[in-house]
Amino acid sequence: METRKSCLTRFDRIPTRKGTRPSTICGPLHIQCSGSGDTKYVRGLITEVLTWPDVESTPPVVSSPDLIPIRLKQAQGATRSSAATAVKEFAKVYLEASTIYLTLPLVTAHFAILHGWAEPHYLASHGLMPAGTVLLYTPRDESELEVCHFHFSRAYEHARASVAGTPTDGDGDKAVNLERALKTCLLMFR
Repeated sequence: METRKSCLTRFDRIPTRKGTRPSTICGPLHIQCSGSGDTKYVRGLITEVLTWPDVESTPPVVSSPDLIPIRLKQAQGATRSSAATAVKEFAKVYLEASTIYLTLPLVTAHFAILHGWAEPHYLASHGLMPAGTVLLYTPRDESELEVCHFHFSRAYEHARASVAGTPTDGDGDKAVNLERALKTCLLMFR
């Protein structure tokens, strides 16, 4: 299977999402209630993401077809202490509720929220999930699928860099400023 090449290469060049933001229910189970497209787009995207190197669904999709947690495989010989703070689960998809959660680098999360593609996950705004965790709105057509593909690839790259111990958002000062910007975005959704 040939991997799709995204035309989008930078987070600050994604287009603004057309239309109004979908309605969501905020709470421990933060879900999208409206504005979702045909599930074939999400299913196709998930099928592709599960073929990426070192990606697995735990538990396997077969045991829970409506809830698909997507994470990096545990590396051979990896110690728990060395990867304790690493972001290994970078996506979770609820097919029944047509909801996507992604853990993105802070800059990417900021632009996804700013351009109308996502909103901060309710639990991330309370510090119960990693910073940069967003509810990504499901794609309604092929062009939106391309943007969702871009965000999944950024979440995947962020998880790989996190496990490797390399930052994806630049130096410390920049990361602090981005965290402040993301917290400002979080306040908009309270």
